[in-house]
Amino acid sequence: GGDVLSQFELDFSYLASNWYVPVKDLAAIYREFYGREIITESTITDCTYLLFLELHGERLAVAKLFPTYASKSPFLVEKFHEYFLGGVDDMAFWTNNIFELTSHMLENGTSGCFLPENPLFINCTREHKDDYVNKQSKHDHYKNTTSLLTKTLEKNINFTERGVHFNIQSWATNSLRLINRAFATNVWRTLAATHQKSSKHISKPAASYFLTSPYARLGWVMISADLNQDGCEDLVVGAPGYSTLGRVQIGRVYVVYGNQSGLPPEDMDLDGKADQVLQGRQPSGRFGSALAVLDFNEDGVPDLAIGAPSVGSQFLTYKGAVYVYFGTDGRGLASQPNVTITCQYSYCNLGWSLLAADVDGDGNADLVVGSPYAPGGGQQRGFVVAFYSYFNRSDQGLLSVQDANWMVKGEENYAWFGFSLDSCQLENITLLLIGSPTWKSCAGCNPFSSDVRQSVGKVYGYNPPSTKRWFAVTGDKAMGRMGLSLASGVMSVAGITRRVLVVGAPTADSLSRISFISSVLHQAGLALVYDLTDSTKPSLLSTFSGDRRFSRFGGDVYLSDLDNDGLDEMIVTSPLRTNDITTILFGGAAGRVYIYNGKQASSGNVTGHCKSWISPCPEDWAQYVLISPEELSRFGSSIITVKSERKKEVVVAAERSSAKARLGGRLFVYSL
Repeated sequence: GGDVLSQFELDFSYLASNWYVPVKDLAAIYREFYGREIITESTITDCTYLLFLELHGERLAVAKLFPTYASKSPFLVEKFHEYFLGGVDDMAFWTNNIFELTSHMLENGTSGCFLPENPLFINCTREHKDDYVNKQSKHDHYKNTTSLLTKTLEKNINFTERGVHFNIQSWATNSLRLINRAFATNVWRTLAATHQKSSKHISKPAASYFLTSPYARLGWVMISADLNQDGCEDLVVGAPGYSTLGRVQIGRVYVVYGNQSGLPPEDMDLDGKADQVLQGRQPSGRFGSALAVLDFNEDGVPDLAIGAPSVGSQFLTYKGAVYVYFGTDGRGLASQPNVTITCQYSYCNLGWSLLAADVDGDGNADLVVGSPYAPGGGQQRGFVVAFYSYFNRSDQGLLSVQDANWMVKGEENYAWFGFSLDSCQLENITLLLIGSPTWKSCAGCNPFSSDVRQSVGKVYGYNPPSTKRWFAVTGDKAMGRMGLSLASGVMSVAGITRRVLVVGAPTADSLSRISFISSVLHQAGLALVYDLTDSTKPSLLSTFSGDRRFSRFGGDVYLSDLDNDGLDEMIVTSPLRTNDITTILFGGAAGRVYIYNGKQASSGNVTGHCKSWISPCPEDWAQYVLISPEELSRFGSSIITVKSERKKEVVVAAERSSAKARLGGRLFVYSL
């Protein structure tokens, strides 16, 4: 299904409709590599032509299969690129490694290399251990074979002295041109324009920030804090996919200072105009995957903690790391990490999520670290640890998970405990909230039993420093992944001011009604609002639903007081939202962000009560709706607000934006 997902989500119009393959050169390379002829010229021609036909055949029609594959596997949609072990990003890193090793062997020979069956374990730094060259190859059956494929389709293949040219027929070329033109002219934007415009819609941002480095994923995570202590919040943003020549996915973090007027109101390349840039050092470490600001060494100056959960990927351990950069009075952050936190477990992915929260009750924020993929006593149960802030942290350059002051673990395999984190203060106590979005509802059952509801999700509440669970709220929809996103704050619900918890369940199904006809919107998503008190388990107050299938409403949730009335506005993103007609024709997701006023929230199934005969209607109840300026960008992948003396701005990330570089990412700044 990866090819289906890619054709649906990404723009492949840049791919050439004609290929040239240097067959004779490739055959010579294989002979030199193996020491004898194993892969023939005809095999190279046949296989590359099949790839050529498959690629362009998929571009014509395969995106239409997206609903089928997405319904069966939400994991595929969400983790196809990002999953730490075998996702596209991870495979790109390993492809780069193997390419470098292959180049080394072509230049220096294979006598000094260990060549096992699995190329991931090729090693050219130790004694050769296997007579791989003389080993019988499983590809030998291709030798001296005659293919009917190229003979049958010779009219589309032009043979030259050293290679072949592949061409596609004119009808296919015209079809591809139509699709490419649809991308270029935003057909779905035109189709959407046939719907009634709303005064709530905001389609033009005040500024945008971008990178020109491909696959950087700018906006993967964002936080706001007053780092330079000028009284105005600053923007900190991670780009974990950032690469330099020969150093893949080392990651970067950018700091943009705000002033009395807010963030810089201009379109700018952060590589050139950010106030400070921090760069990772570990290959494929994905530095910048998580962020937290706190005074870790309690010197009165804010420090920055940065997660790099894939550190160790070159050894297939993926242990991860967290780096803490101490702030310096008037000079910004240190250029190198002052404290490094490591994990001893393979697949620990330490630093997947970070939070600043007062765990020990001394009034100062401590560093909370989530590792949802860590073993945790089983398989991907996950754990959450906390490191207390205190003055002599300045003397501790290296810490490990074993040095943590507080720790809790997930309760079942593959629950991803610690995937999301949040906290709030209740009557002088800290409530620490931990999301476990893939928790299943029948922990004692056979995992393959029909009675198990997979990935309903669960949110845990703790009152640290106690490690005893205070409460737990569970989802009720199979594959809904409740707890994928969390936020807490103060809202007025049904006229009563309350401390609330907002939980995203972005892959939950919702019910659609058109007049008296009902249907299921698969993976439309939910945002659930719970009442938080210091004495009872949270109770459900309100439910908000997405209005498009696969739209991931609730992909991120955030609470912030935008109008200075003492109540938080609720912000809900829907990064994969699109019109259904475009899903069928072309694929692609536009994304939307909904902002709900904090003093006008209703109780019950809010989006089920609509002005028209179509429900759900998340837009009807929203104060503002931010419309994506760019298609296929996952607009709303993350969100943050930045406060200054004069205004409060909403920053929306589109971490798959390709406007300036393919999947480079982009941030959009809105002044409301």
